[in-house]
Amino acid sequence: MSYNIVESTPRIIDARPSLREKCVEPNQFYDMVDIVLDWSLRRMSLSNVKTNTARSSRVVCCTALAVSLFACAVVASGQEEESISVTVLDVGQADAILIRAPEGQTALVDAGRSSPVRFLQQLGVDQIDLLVATHPHADHIGGMEDVINSIPVTFYMDNGQPHTTATYRNLVRTLQQRTDITYLTAEPRTIRLGSAEIEVLPLLPANSTDFNNRSVGLVLRYGSFVAFLSGDSETRELTFWVRQGVVPNVTVLKAPHHGSDNGFTQEFLQAAKPNLVVISVGRNSYGHPRPEAVQAYSSVAQRVLRTDRDGQVTIRGYRDGRYELQRGQGSASTRVTTETTPTPEVVRISSPTGLSVEVFADAPGNDHQNRNGEYAVLRSTLSNSVDIGSWTLCDAANHCFRFPAGSVLRASGQITIFTGSGQNDGLRFYMGSGRAVWNNNGDTATLYDASGAVVITYRYE
Repeated sequence: MSYNIVESTPRIIDARPSLREKCVEPNQFYDMVDIVLDWSLRRMSLSNVKTNTARSSRVVCCTALAVSLFACAVVASGQEEESISVTVLDVGQADAILIRAPEGQTALVDAGRSSPVRFLQQLGVDQIDLLVATHPHADHIGGMEDVINSIPVTFYMDNGQPHTTATYRNLVRTLQQRTDITYLTAEPRTIRLGSAEIEVLPLLPANSTDFNNRSVGLVLRYGSFVAFLSGDSETRELTFWVRQGVVPNVTVLKAPHHGSDNGFTQEFLQAAKPNLVVISVGRNSYGHPRPEAVQAYSSVAQRVLRTDRDGQVTIRGYRDGRYELQRGQGSASTRVTTETTPTPEVVRISSPTGLSVEVFADAPGNDHQNRNGEYAVLRSTLSNSVDIGSWTLCDAANHCFRFPAGSVLRASGQITIFTGSGQNDGLRFYMGSGRAVWNNNGDTATLYDASGAVVITYRYE
Protein backbone atom coordinates (compact mmCIF):
# COMPACT_ATOMS: atom_id res chain seq x y z
CA MET A 1 0.00 0.00 0.00
CA SER A 2 1.82 3.08 -1.21
CA TYR A 3 -0.49 6.01 -0.67
CA ASN A 4 1.26 8.74 1.38
CA ILE A 5 1.93 6.60 4.45
CA VAL A 6 3.18 8.40 7.54
CA GLU A 7 6.31 6.42 8.47
CA SER A 8 6.74 7.95 11.91
CA THR A 9 3.23 8.02 13.33
CA PRO A 10 2.88 10.32 16.35
CA ARG A 11 0.75 9.15 19.26
CA ILE A 12 -1.23 12.39 19.44
CA ILE A 13 -2.53 14.05 16.28
CA ASP A 14 -4.58 17.18 15.76
CA ALA A 15 -7.07 16.49 12.99
CA ARG A 16 -7.44 20.23 12.39
CA PRO A 17 -6.28 23.24 14.45
CA SER A 18 -8.92 24.57 16.81
CA LEU A 19 -11.35 27.11 15.40
CA ARG A 20 -12.27 28.54 18.79
CA GLU A 21 -9.67 31.26 19.41
CA LYS A 22 -11.29 34.30 17.84
CA CYS A 23 -10.63 36.98 20.49
CA VAL A 24 -7.13 38.32 21.16
CA GLU A 25 -5.82 37.99 24.71
CA PRO A 26 -5.16 41.36 26.45
CA ASN A 27 -1.38 40.86 26.83
CA GLN A 28 -1.11 39.87 23.19
CA PHE A 29 -3.06 42.98 22.27
CA TYR A 30 -0.72 45.26 24.27
CA ASP A 31 2.32 43.72 22.63
CA MET A 32 0.78 44.22 19.21
CA VAL A 33 0.00 47.87 20.03
CA ASP A 34 3.60 48.56 21.11
CA ILE A 35 5.08 46.90 18.04
CA VAL A 36 2.79 48.72 15.62
CA LEU A 37 3.30 52.11 17.32
CA ASP A 38 7.08 51.76 17.43
CA TRP A 39 7.21 50.78 13.77
CA SER A 40 4.85 53.59 12.74
CA LEU A 41 6.69 56.31 14.68
CA ARG A 42 10.06 55.27 13.30
CA ARG A 43 8.65 55.41 9.80
CA MET A 44 7.26 58.90 10.44
CA SER A 45 10.48 60.13 12.17
CA LEU A 46 8.46 61.38 15.11
CA SER A 47 10.73 60.12 17.83
CA ASN A 48 10.48 63.43 19.71
CA VAL A 49 6.79 62.92 20.33
CA LYS A 50 6.88 59.13 20.56
CA THR A 51 6.15 58.92 24.27
CA ASN A 52 3.13 61.23 24.28
CA THR A 53 1.78 59.80 21.07
CA ALA A 54 2.27 56.25 22.25
CA ARG A 55 0.54 57.03 25.53
CA SER A 56 -2.43 58.67 23.79
CA SER A 57 -2.62 55.98 21.16
CA ARG A 58 -2.42 53.28 23.74
CA VAL A 59 -5.40 54.77 25.56
CA VAL A 60 -7.34 54.68 22.30
CA CYS A 61 -6.23 51.14 21.54
CA CYS A 62 -7.05 49.94 25.06
CA THR A 63 -10.49 51.44 24.68
CA ALA A 64 -10.84 49.50 21.46
CA LEU A 65 -9.62 46.42 23.29
CA ALA A 66 -12.24 46.85 25.99
CA VAL A 67 -14.94 47.19 23.36
CA SER A 68 -13.67 44.12 21.51
CA LEU A 69 -13.49 42.05 24.70
CA PHE A 70 -17.01 43.14 25.61
CA ALA A 71 -18.17 42.11 22.16
CA CYS A 72 -16.48 38.73 22.57
CA ALA A 73 -18.19 38.28 25.93
CA VAL A 74 -21.58 39.19 24.45
CA VAL A 75 -21.12 36.70 21.62
CA ALA A 76 -19.97 34.00 24.02
CA SER A 77 -22.86 34.55 26.40
CA GLY A 78 -25.34 34.33 23.53
CA GLN A 79 -24.03 30.98 22.31
CA GLU A 80 -25.80 27.70 23.01
CA GLU A 81 -24.10 25.22 25.29
CA GLU A 82 -21.34 23.50 23.33
CA SER A 83 -21.88 19.89 22.37
CA ILE A 84 -20.49 17.16 20.15
CA SER A 85 -22.73 15.31 17.72
CA VAL A 86 -22.61 11.68 16.61
CA THR A 87 -24.88 10.87 13.67
CA VAL A 88 -25.53 7.28 12.64
CA LEU A 89 -26.58 7.69 9.02
CA ASP A 90 -29.43 5.59 7.66
CA VAL A 91 -27.44 3.73 4.99
CA GLY A 92 -29.24 0.38 5.08
CA GLN A 93 -27.35 -2.81 5.94
CA ALA A 94 -24.08 -0.90 6.30
CA ASP A 95 -22.24 1.60 8.52
CA ALA A 96 -21.53 5.31 8.21
CA ILE A 97 -21.13 7.43 11.35
CA LEU A 98 -20.43 11.17 11.30
CA ILE A 99 -18.76 12.86 14.29
CA ARG A 100 -18.78 16.66 14.52
CA ALA A 101 -16.77 18.43 17.23
CA PRO A 102 -18.10 21.58 18.92
CA GLU A 103 -15.61 23.66 16.92
CA GLY A 104 -16.66 22.18 13.58
CA GLN A 105 -14.06 19.48 12.90
CA THR A 106 -15.52 16.28 11.47
CA ALA A 107 -14.72 12.58 11.31
CA LEU A 108 -16.50 9.99 9.20
CA VAL A 109 -16.25 6.39 10.36
CA ASP A 110 -17.06 4.08 7.43
CA ALA A 111 -18.98 5.18 4.35
CA GLY A 112 -21.70 2.64 3.70
CA ARG A 113 -22.11 0.31 0.75
CA SER A 114 -23.10 3.15 -1.58
CA SER A 115 -22.19 6.82 -1.43
CA PRO A 116 -23.31 8.76 1.67
CA VAL A 117 -22.30 12.10 0.11
CA ARG A 118 -25.90 13.25 -0.30
CA PHE A 119 -26.55 12.76 3.42
CA LEU A 120 -23.28 14.51 4.34
CA GLN A 121 -24.13 17.49 2.16
CA GLN A 122 -27.57 17.71 3.77
CA LEU A 123 -25.78 17.92 7.11
CA GLY A 124 -23.57 20.75 5.84
CA VAL A 125 -20.31 18.77 5.74
CA ASP A 126 -17.79 20.55 3.49
CA GLN A 127 -14.59 19.01 4.89
CA ILE A 128 -13.69 15.70 6.54
CA ASP A 129 -10.72 15.93 8.86
CA LEU A 130 -10.54 12.21 9.58
CA LEU A 131 -11.91 9.41 7.41
CA VAL A 132 -11.80 5.92 8.94
CA ALA A 133 -12.38 2.56 7.27
CA THR A 134 -12.89 0.10 10.12
CA HIS A 135 -12.30 -2.88 7.81
CA PRO A 136 -12.37 -3.52 4.05
CA HIS A 137 -15.83 -5.03 3.59
CA ALA A 138 -18.00 -3.40 0.94
CA ASP A 139 -20.77 -2.37 3.35
CA HIS A 140 -18.21 -0.20 5.15
CA ILE A 141 -15.99 1.11 2.33
CA GLY A 142 -18.32 1.01 -0.69
CA GLY A 143 -18.98 4.76 -0.51
CA MET A 144 -15.41 5.82 0.40
CA GLU A 145 -14.27 6.54 -3.13
CA ASP A 146 -17.11 8.97 -3.80
CA VAL A 147 -16.57 10.67 -0.43
CA ILE A 148 -12.88 11.22 -1.24
CA ASN A 149 -13.71 12.56 -4.71
CA SER A 150 -16.49 14.86 -3.45
CA ILE A 151 -15.31 16.29 -0.11
CA PRO A 152 -11.79 17.40 0.97
CA VAL A 153 -10.22 14.83 3.32
CA THR A 154 -7.18 15.48 5.53
CA PHE A 155 -6.41 12.11 7.18
CA TYR A 156 -7.38 8.58 6.17
CA MET A 157 -7.02 5.62 8.54
CA ASP A 158 -7.56 1.88 8.19
CA ASN A 159 -6.20 -1.34 9.69
CA GLY A 160 -3.68 -1.88 6.89
CA GLN A 161 -5.14 -5.27 5.97
CA PRO A 162 -5.72 -5.53 2.19
CA HIS A 163 -8.62 -7.24 0.46
CA THR A 164 -8.97 -8.75 -3.00
CA THR A 165 -12.31 -7.18 -3.95
CA ALA A 166 -12.76 -4.64 -6.74
CA THR A 167 -14.28 -2.24 -4.20
CA TYR A 168 -11.11 -2.29 -2.12
CA ARG A 169 -8.77 -2.08 -5.12
CA ASN A 170 -10.64 0.94 -6.50
CA LEU A 171 -10.40 2.68 -3.13
CA VAL A 172 -6.66 2.08 -2.92
CA ARG A 173 -6.20 3.36 -6.47
CA THR A 174 -8.03 6.57 -5.57
CA LEU A 175 -5.95 7.04 -2.41
CA GLN A 176 -2.72 6.52 -4.36
CA GLN A 177 -3.71 9.42 -6.61
CA ARG A 178 -4.53 11.72 -3.68
CA THR A 179 -1.18 12.72 -2.22
CA ASP A 180 -2.91 15.50 -0.28
CA ILE A 181 -4.47 12.88 2.02
CA THR A 182 -2.25 11.64 4.83
CA TYR A 183 -2.50 7.97 5.73
CA LEU A 184 -2.56 6.94 9.40
CA THR A 185 -1.99 3.45 10.71
CA ALA A 186 -4.69 2.20 13.06
CA GLU A 187 -2.57 1.66 16.16
CA PRO A 188 -2.98 2.84 19.76
CA ARG A 189 -2.95 6.64 19.58
CA THR A 190 -5.05 9.68 20.40
CA ILE A 191 -6.51 11.92 17.70
CA ARG A 192 -7.73 15.36 18.76
CA LEU A 193 -10.87 16.48 17.01
CA GLY A 194 -11.28 20.02 18.27
CA SER A 195 -11.94 19.76 22.00
CA ALA A 196 -12.87 16.07 21.69
CA GLU A 197 -10.50 13.13 21.59
CA ILE A 198 -10.65 9.86 19.67
CA GLU A 199 -8.73 6.96 21.15
CA VAL A 200 -7.68 4.27 18.69
CA LEU A 201 -7.73 0.83 20.31
CA PRO A 202 -5.12 -1.93 19.81
CA LEU A 203 -5.80 -4.53 17.12
CA LEU A 204 -5.29 -8.26 17.08
CA PRO A 205 -2.13 -9.22 15.13
CA ALA A 206 -2.35 -9.05 11.34
CA ASN A 207 -3.37 -12.31 9.65
CA SER A 208 -4.35 -13.81 13.02
CA THR A 209 -8.09 -13.62 12.42
CA ASP A 210 -10.73 -12.54 9.91
CA PHE A 211 -11.55 -9.02 8.72
CA ASN A 212 -14.39 -8.44 11.19
CA ASN A 213 -12.22 -9.22 14.20
CA ARG A 214 -9.63 -6.65 13.12
CA SER A 215 -12.14 -3.82 12.84
CA VAL A 216 -10.72 -0.50 13.97
CA GLY A 217 -12.04 0.31 17.45
CA LEU A 218 -12.57 3.94 18.46
CA VAL A 219 -13.49 5.54 21.78
CA LEU A 220 -14.78 9.09 21.38
CA ARG A 221 -14.51 11.28 24.48
CA TYR A 222 -15.95 14.73 25.11
CA GLY A 223 -15.83 15.32 28.84
CA SER A 224 -18.02 12.66 30.44
CA PHE A 225 -19.76 11.86 27.15
CA VAL A 226 -18.22 8.70 25.66
CA ALA A 227 -19.10 6.78 22.48
CA PHE A 228 -17.76 3.39 21.32
CA LEU A 229 -17.52 2.56 17.61
CA SER A 230 -16.02 -0.69 16.31
CA GLY A 231 -17.30 -1.66 12.86
CA ASP A 232 -18.09 -5.36 12.65
CA SER A 233 -16.20 -6.54 15.74
CA GLU A 234 -17.16 -10.01 16.85
CA THR A 235 -16.70 -11.93 20.08
CA ARG A 236 -12.95 -12.53 19.65
CA GLU A 237 -12.04 -8.87 19.24
CA LEU A 238 -14.49 -7.68 21.90
CA THR A 239 -13.05 -10.20 24.36
CA PHE A 240 -9.52 -9.08 23.44
CA TRP A 241 -10.38 -5.46 24.25
CA VAL A 242 -12.02 -6.38 27.54
CA ARG A 243 -8.95 -8.33 28.59
CA GLN A 244 -6.72 -5.43 27.51
CA GLY A 245 -8.73 -3.18 29.85
CA VAL A 246 -9.55 -0.63 27.13
CA VAL A 247 -13.36 -0.82 27.25
CA PRO A 248 -14.67 2.11 29.32
CA ASN A 249 -18.17 2.83 30.57
CA VAL A 250 -19.82 4.51 27.59
CA THR A 251 -22.78 6.74 26.92
CA VAL A 252 -23.40 5.45 23.41
CA LEU A 253 -22.54 2.13 21.78
CA LYS A 254 -22.80 1.65 18.03
CA ALA A 255 -23.78 -2.02 18.00
CA PRO A 256 -20.96 -4.13 16.55
CA HIS A 257 -21.73 -6.09 13.37
CA HIS A 258 -25.23 -4.72 12.79
CA GLY A 259 -26.71 -6.50 15.82
CA SER A 260 -25.39 -9.95 14.93
CA ASP A 261 -25.52 -12.73 17.51
CA ASN A 262 -21.70 -12.80 17.46
CA GLY A 263 -21.38 -9.04 17.86
CA PHE A 264 -21.57 -8.94 21.66
CA THR A 265 -20.50 -10.74 24.79
CA GLN A 266 -21.92 -10.36 28.26
CA GLU A 267 -18.45 -9.49 29.51
CA PHE A 268 -18.13 -6.68 26.97
CA LEU A 269 -21.57 -5.23 27.72
CA GLN A 270 -20.93 -5.28 31.45
CA ALA A 271 -17.67 -3.38 30.89
CA ALA A 272 -19.25 -0.82 28.56
CA LYS A 273 -22.61 -0.40 30.33
CA PRO A 274 -24.03 1.81 27.54
CA ASN A 275 -26.95 4.13 28.17
CA LEU A 276 -27.93 4.02 24.50
CA VAL A 277 -27.29 1.42 21.80
CA VAL A 278 -27.76 2.27 18.11
CA ILE A 279 -27.92 -0.56 15.57
CA SER A 280 -27.05 0.39 11.99
CA VAL A 281 -29.07 -2.11 9.96
CA GLY A 282 -31.27 -2.48 6.89
CA ARG A 283 -33.02 -5.23 4.96
CA ASN A 284 -30.83 -8.34 5.06
CA SER A 285 -30.83 -12.11 4.86
CA TYR A 286 -28.84 -12.61 8.07
CA GLY A 287 -31.64 -11.95 10.50
CA HIS A 288 -29.93 -8.79 11.81
CA PRO A 289 -30.49 -7.58 14.39
CA ARG A 290 -30.76 -10.98 16.05
CA PRO A 291 -33.33 -11.23 18.87
CA GLU A 292 -30.71 -12.37 21.35
CA ALA A 293 -28.55 -9.34 20.53
CA VAL A 294 -31.45 -6.93 20.99
CA GLN A 295 -32.29 -8.61 24.27
CA ALA A 296 -28.69 -8.39 25.44
CA TYR A 297 -28.52 -4.69 24.62
CA SER A 298 -31.88 -4.06 26.28
CA SER A 299 -30.66 -5.76 29.44
CA VAL A 300 -27.96 -3.10 29.98
CA ALA A 301 -29.08 -0.01 28.04
CA GLN A 302 -31.97 2.34 28.69
CA ARG A 303 -32.78 2.54 25.00
CA VAL A 304 -32.00 0.55 21.86
CA LEU A 305 -32.53 2.22 18.47
CA ARG A 306 -32.16 0.78 14.97
CA THR A 307 -31.83 2.75 11.76
CA ASP A 308 -34.20 0.51 9.80
CA ARG A 309 -37.02 1.65 12.11
CA ASP A 310 -35.86 4.94 13.59
CA GLY A 311 -34.04 6.33 10.55
CA GLN A 312 -30.99 8.53 10.94
CA VAL A 313 -30.03 8.88 14.60
CA THR A 314 -28.18 11.93 15.94
CA ILE A 315 -26.87 12.08 19.50
CA ARG A 316 -25.80 15.47 20.82
CA GLY A 317 -23.48 14.98 23.77
CA TYR A 318 -22.49 17.44 26.51
CA ARG A 319 -19.40 17.56 28.69
CA ASP A 320 -21.31 16.53 31.81
CA GLY A 321 -22.45 13.30 30.14
CA ARG A 322 -25.98 14.44 29.26
CA TYR A 323 -27.17 13.87 25.72
CA GLU A 324 -30.06 14.74 23.45
CA LEU A 325 -31.45 12.40 20.88
CA GLN A 326 -32.84 13.14 17.43
CA ARG A 327 -34.35 10.43 15.27
CA GLY A 328 -34.86 10.99 11.56
CA GLN A 329 -34.19 14.23 9.75
CA GLY A 330 -36.17 17.12 11.15
CA SER A 331 -37.65 15.18 14.07
CA ALA A 332 -37.99 16.78 17.48
CA SER A 333 -35.20 16.22 20.01
CA THR A 334 -35.89 14.19 23.11
CA ARG A 335 -33.80 14.83 26.20
CA VAL A 336 -32.64 11.62 27.86
CA THR A 337 -31.46 11.21 31.43
CA THR A 338 -29.47 8.33 32.87
CA GLU A 339 -30.94 5.87 35.34
CA THR A 340 -29.64 2.90 37.30
CA THR A 341 -31.50 -0.33 37.99
CA PRO A 342 -30.79 -2.59 40.97
CA THR A 343 -29.39 -6.08 40.41
CA PRO A 344 -32.35 -8.49 40.68
CA GLU A 345 -32.44 -11.25 43.27
CA VAL A 346 -31.88 -14.77 41.92
CA VAL A 347 -34.60 -17.27 42.94
CA ARG A 348 -35.25 -20.96 42.34
CA ILE A 349 -38.60 -21.99 40.91
CA SER A 350 -40.24 -25.12 39.58
CA SER A 351 -43.45 -23.48 38.38
CA PRO A 352 -43.91 -22.71 34.65
CA THR A 353 -45.61 -19.42 35.46
CA GLY A 354 -43.77 -16.56 33.75
CA LEU A 355 -41.50 -18.76 31.61
CA SER A 356 -41.91 -19.72 27.96
CA VAL A 357 -40.00 -21.57 25.24
CA GLU A 358 -40.17 -20.96 21.49
CA VAL A 359 -38.35 -22.93 18.77
CA PHE A 360 -37.10 -21.47 15.50
CA ALA A 361 -36.54 -24.66 13.52
CA ASP A 362 -36.18 -23.69 9.86
CA ALA A 363 -32.61 -22.40 9.45
CA PRO A 364 -31.66 -20.46 6.31
CA GLY A 365 -30.19 -22.83 3.72
CA ASN A 366 -29.29 -26.39 4.68
CA ASP A 367 -30.33 -27.07 8.28
CA HIS A 368 -27.53 -29.57 8.88
CA GLN A 369 -24.85 -27.21 7.56
CA ASN A 370 -26.28 -24.09 9.25
CA ARG A 371 -26.89 -25.65 12.64
CA ASN A 372 -26.76 -22.33 14.48
CA GLY A 373 -29.47 -21.07 12.14
CA GLU A 374 -31.95 -23.06 14.22
CA TYR A 375 -32.37 -22.31 17.88
CA ALA A 376 -34.71 -22.20 20.86
CA VAL A 377 -35.44 -19.15 22.98
CA LEU A 378 -36.23 -19.33 26.69
CA ARG A 379 -38.00 -16.20 27.98
CA SER A 380 -39.02 -14.90 31.38
CA THR A 381 -41.58 -12.30 32.41
CA LEU A 382 -40.72 -12.71 36.08
CA SER A 383 -39.50 -9.83 38.22
CA ASN A 384 -36.71 -11.99 39.66
CA SER A 385 -33.91 -13.88 37.97
CA VAL A 386 -34.15 -17.69 37.84
CA ASP A 387 -31.37 -20.18 38.59
CA ILE A 388 -31.51 -22.64 35.66
CA GLY A 389 -28.24 -24.42 36.43
CA SER A 390 -28.54 -28.17 35.55
CA TRP A 391 -31.91 -27.64 33.85
CA THR A 392 -32.35 -29.58 30.59
CA LEU A 393 -34.01 -28.75 27.26
CA CYS A 394 -34.94 -31.73 25.05
CA ASP A 395 -36.71 -32.37 21.75
CA ALA A 396 -39.17 -35.22 21.12
CA ALA A 397 -36.33 -37.55 20.07
CA ASN A 398 -34.56 -36.89 23.39
CA HIS A 399 -31.75 -34.75 21.99
CA CYS A 400 -30.99 -32.70 25.11
CA PHE A 401 -28.95 -29.77 26.32
CA ARG A 402 -28.07 -29.36 30.00
CA PHE A 403 -27.46 -25.83 31.25
CA PRO A 404 -24.13 -25.45 33.09
CA ALA A 405 -24.16 -24.95 36.85
CA GLY A 406 -24.60 -21.29 37.73
CA SER A 407 -26.64 -20.44 34.61
CA VAL A 408 -29.17 -17.68 35.28
CA LEU A 409 -32.18 -16.42 33.32
CA ARG A 410 -32.42 -12.73 34.12
CA ALA A 411 -35.60 -11.01 35.18
CA SER A 412 -37.72 -10.15 32.12
CA GLY A 413 -34.87 -11.53 30.00
CA GLN A 414 -34.24 -14.26 27.51
CA ILE A 415 -31.51 -16.68 26.49
CA THR A 416 -30.93 -18.50 23.21
CA ILE A 417 -29.92 -22.14 22.78
CA PHE A 418 -28.30 -22.82 19.40
CA THR A 419 -28.09 -26.31 17.94
CA GLY A 420 -24.48 -26.04 16.70
CA SER A 421 -21.18 -25.25 18.37
CA GLY A 422 -19.98 -22.09 20.07
CA GLN A 423 -18.90 -20.64 23.39
CA ASN A 424 -21.54 -20.23 26.11
CA ASP A 425 -21.59 -16.70 27.51
CA GLY A 426 -24.65 -16.58 29.75
CA LEU A 427 -27.00 -15.29 27.07
CA ARG A 428 -26.14 -17.74 24.30
CA PHE A 429 -25.75 -21.47 24.80
CA TYR A 430 -24.75 -24.15 22.29
CA MET A 431 -25.91 -27.77 22.15
CA GLY A 432 -22.83 -28.81 20.17
CA SER A 433 -24.81 -31.11 17.90
CA GLY A 434 -23.31 -32.26 14.58
CA ARG A 435 -26.74 -32.28 12.92
CA ALA A 436 -29.93 -30.26 13.02
CA VAL A 437 -32.13 -31.17 16.00
CA TRP A 438 -35.48 -29.43 15.69
CA ASN A 439 -37.88 -30.92 13.13
CA ASN A 440 -39.17 -28.37 10.61
CA ASN A 441 -42.47 -30.25 10.29
CA GLY A 442 -43.26 -30.16 13.99
CA ASP A 443 -41.63 -31.10 17.26
CA THR A 444 -41.92 -30.83 21.03
CA ALA A 445 -39.55 -28.90 23.29
CA THR A 446 -39.56 -29.87 26.96
CA LEU A 447 -37.74 -27.98 29.69
CA TYR A 448 -36.90 -29.94 32.86
CA ASP A 449 -35.62 -28.48 36.11
CA ALA A 450 -32.60 -29.86 38.00
CA SER A 451 -34.74 -32.55 39.70
CA GLY A 452 -36.11 -33.79 36.37
CA ALA A 453 -39.56 -32.27 36.81
CA VAL A 454 -41.22 -30.81 33.71
CA VAL A 455 -41.25 -27.02 33.79
CA ILE A 456 -42.48 -26.19 30.26
CA THR A 457 -43.75 -28.18 27.30
CA TYR A 458 -43.86 -26.42 23.91
CA ARG A 459 -45.31 -28.06 20.78
CA TYR A 460 -45.33 -26.73 17.23
CA GLU A 461 -46.45 -28.11 13.88
